[in-house]
Amino acid sequence: MDVIESMRIFVQVVDDSSFTRAAEALGIHKPCITKAIQNLERQLGTRILHRTTRKVGVTPEGEEFYRRCKSILDEVSDTMAFFSGDDKSIDGKLRIDLPITLAKYLIIPSLPEFNRLYPGIELIIGTSDQAVDIVAEGIDCVVRLGELPDSTLIARRIGAVPMVTCATPQYLEQYGSPESIEDLADHKAVNYFSGSNRKLMEWQFDVDGKTQSLRMRSAIMVNDTEAFVSCGLAGFGIMHGLRPTMQPYIDSGELVQLLPEVVSPRKSISIIYPDRRHLAPKVKAFADWLSSLINTQGYDCLSV
Repeated sequence: MDVIESMRIFVQVVDDSSFTRAAEALGIHKPCITKAIQNLERQLGTRILHRTTRKVGVTPEGEEFYRRCKSILDEVSDTMAFFSGDDKSIDGKLRIDLPITLAKYLIIPSLPEFNRLYPGIELIIGTSDQAVDIVAEGIDCVVRLGELPDSTLIARRIGAVPMVTCATPQYLEQYGSPESIEDLADHKAVNYFSGSNRKLMEWQFDVDGKTQSLRMRSAIMVNDTEAFVSCGLAGFGIMHGLRPTMQPYIDSGELVQLLPEVVSPRKSISIIYPDRRHLAPKVKAFADWLSSLINTQGYDCLSV
């Protein structure tokens, strides 16, 4: 058994926390699993797994070996797919982290199409509005909204989504409806903040060819888009958010669009991935698919 195959077996055992489940997943006999791990430990000169009658655990040395094996196996898979030229041959696990609102309202409902196009790719999706450590957490790519901080990571803009300002009918009945940007000063908002410094997201509008930024008074501040929507629907104040998120509630009458004649700059969507010699085929496949999805929704996008 070659080293690459032994690495693949070790990774499967760690992922499944079981020799038996790993054998079933790989379609081989359990004694082959045991022999592969024993050979690896003999070659490495150290124990990489803790084995008991009930569970399998990873030693500190095993954790580091697991991380490096994952990187090597991903490179092997990406290299084979890169030169095969066949989309159907692109396979492996693709670890993605998505903004909560894009995941719920735009991306996840359309993922069955991606699965049909690339049946060999197993998606592992996390959702978060906060920064993640791509390298430490073993994430292949991250999708993020808005301006990005300086980083050694590679970031490609794949599109942009429109913003919309809205509030509940109940809020407008009680506090009135703003007719201009200036009128917003008389209102309170559901504000979104990010990061440990609680930086507020500024509202931006295009005025006479220039971008005007506005900091609204807070009725409530949140750092989660689900909470953001919930607070807006509860009538805490005016909201300024992504149209894909707000449109279903505008269509149902739960929210009313405000200042329809005022244009806001679109929020850019970027895909971020570690710096490599070439873009992994599975990452490129996802980036191209997401760019196409954004385009079909009527949002502007750039090719990747």
